[in-house]
Amino acid sequence: MVKQIFASMALIFCLFSGINAYQLGPHPRIFINRENLPALAGRSANALAGEYRVIKTEADRAVAEGVKNLESRFSYPLDLVSLGICYLIERERGGVSDKYAEAVKKFWGDGRVMDLDGEGAFGYYALVYDWIYDALTPAERKIYGDVLGRWLRHYTDLPEITLKSGHWWYNQTWGPAHLNTPHCRDGITPKLFVALALAGAGTVHEQDARSFLDSWAGRIPSECIPAFDEMGGVWSESMGHGTYGPIVVIPWAFEAWRTAAGEDLFQAGAKSSFLPEMTLWAVHLTVPFNDHTACIDDNRGGKLEVFSRVAPLLGARYRDPVANAISAQDAREHWNENPWNRFLFYDPAIEPNSPGGENYPLARLFKGAGHVYMRSAWDDPDATWAFFGAGPKFAGHSRDDEGHFLIAKKGWLVMRIGSQGGNEDDLYAGGSLAFNLVTIYDPDEQFRRTDKQRRPDGPPVVKNENDGGLLRYVYSSNTRDDRAEIKAFHHDEQFTYAAADISQGYSNKKVSEVTRQFLYLRGKREFFVIFDRIQATGEDFPKTWFMHMPGEPRINGEEKVITTGHVYSYNGDTATWLSDPAGLEDVKSTGRSRAFLKTLLPKKAKIVKRGGEGHGFWGNPHEPTAQYNHEGRNSKEPPVVPWRLEVEGPGGKKRGYFLHVIEIGDEADRSMSEVSLLERGGSLGARIDAAGTPVEVLFDSQGELTARIKIGDSPEKVITP
Repeated sequence: MVKQIFASMALIFCLFSGINAYQLGPHPRIFINRENLPALAGRSANALAGEYRVIKTEADRAVAEGVKNLESRFSYPLDLVSLGICYLIERERGGVSDKYAEAVKKFWGDGRVMDLDGEGAFGYYALVYDWIYDALTPAERKIYGDVLGRWLRHYTDLPEITLKSGHWWYNQTWGPAHLNTPHCRDGITPKLFVALALAGAGTVHEQDARSFLDSWAGRIPSECIPAFDEMGGVWSESMGHGTYGPIVVIPWAFEAWRTAAGEDLFQAGAKSSFLPEMTLWAVHLTVPFNDHTACIDDNRGGKLEVFSRVAPLLGARYRDPVANAISAQDAREHWNENPWNRFLFYDPAIEPNSPGGENYPLARLFKGAGHVYMRSAWDDPDATWAFFGAGPKFAGHSRDDEGHFLIAKKGWLVMRIGSQGGNEDDLYAGGSLAFNLVTIYDPDEQFRRTDKQRRPDGPPVVKNENDGGLLRYVYSSNTRDDRAEIKAFHHDEQFTYAAADISQGYSNKKVSEVTRQFLYLRGKREFFVIFDRIQATGEDFPKTWFMHMPGEPRINGEEKVITTGHVYSYNGDTATWLSDPAGLEDVKSTGRSRAFLKTLLPKKAKIVKRGGEGHGFWGNPHEPTAQYNHEGRNSKEPPVVPWRLEVEGPGGKKRGYFLHVIEIGDEADRSMSEVSLLERGGSLGARIDAAGTPVEVLFDSQGELTARIKIGDSPEKVITP
């Protein structure tokens, strides 16, 4: 009788946590369960036969030669995963299956390889334990499970979600995609796999497994989903730290819970939450000329290879043709890699389609992050693309770059200085000068790190010099810090507009107001209009407008040489330069584009061109201790963006305005369209002759961030916050 009760517990394992009741199905239950196994086995012989063939080849190799030891703690035990899948599929198809489970058990031996001192890929070990559960004897389940369950207390000392060193928005809270110990604090995903694998398995960690699952069942719906709603589709630490873990492992965790407990958390929360918007973010973040993601926050660019691992799962759960298209493209480009994610999750019934084929709008605001992405067309490598961002910091790796913008067409036109480096060992990348924003220099301002320190396990932490920029929040905490807000957003076929209040991003000792309004005009000729309002607390605080580009610009007006070949000052008002891929690969566009920049405000502005070898990472021109090149260990890695413009007015006033118009044209263009300053009542703006169609743009100089746009004979459009 006791044995029968124990067997029933192993098959149907019910757990209760207050009002959060859930029921686990029998093993296998993580990704593959008894309900979806027949269909998966059927696809292995038809729609996904190619993927399964790659998996089975790897599994057969592991049977013949043995499972390979992990090269490092950053490696993936793909042969183990392949063995687990083949055990289930071959058993379902009536083939020889036991040999695949035996190869796993041979590698695990007495279980020590799975211990805290072993190779450490405990999330994958749990996954495979669940899959070959039926091939394990009760004694083997206990031997391996007793060792594996120790991971439930890794780092946190408690078998539950603790958020010990970071919020729901922090990558190490969820753990890395290699489901191992490096950068794994709470390690929610690998621990969930362990708890799901061991629940009802008769190990000494039964109560710990219950405790962790209770924690998940209670805290994910009540705390995590609202936090993801708040953050939205842009991972708080960008595609950089996102692809290291959360972009992949969070959907994995939600899918594991869905297949094990039957609760579909993919559908919980808002439509603008993290998981529903993730694919939208990925495609908007991708720059047309080379299909690389833009370098925003700590993202170093690159294609969507890591995101592609989770694209088939998102495609299936949201019936998303665009996610399936990303997965299909990845399958074509990386066929020799182990395709187990695609095999398990891809739904062939959802026909892949591009963003243009799905009629995606040409611009989108991701409200949580305050990111605005805009473009001239989808599915066109020659299209114009731009980004404007201003929002809160949700986690430690978010850069201090509120108000920053980027522009690309047939290469980069406006970029930040490089994509590498961090605040810990690279002053320039950690501060504001790498970005296209306004600095207000108060000589008495002190930034967060004022002395050189040495980390126990790394290089010196550089001194945060006074760069005149935003408050230094990067790496300060893994919780939310409000520093900017998008106040208005409008998009139609003719233009995209966004307005941001960035005042709280700067020290209130030097400014009471910093705002930026950003307008993208589409048409035969394309224009960007950027208007900044600054109210400083001191008349003698210099206000400097920065913009970076990969190619050396040419500027009109009288030239004054400050440093030959590197630093020049001009009294003109117009600059021009060509697009450049900035050292990045995979260029798909044809030819180059040309940009023109017109400075309308401040009047009588001084423009400084600075850059070239040895001058690309220069400090704020007003900080005496920063007059040198701040190169970090990765500063010269692409994208290479060695030039910047610095625009300043005569000074002597607390209030200041910057008004710039950027025109995007062809490489052969030699002059900018007619652009002039408009001053009407209490508004400031520009009149643009856009290929024979006059455009008038006006912004309020005080108060609300209102914009008035009139194109040709069309009625004026008024956009208010």
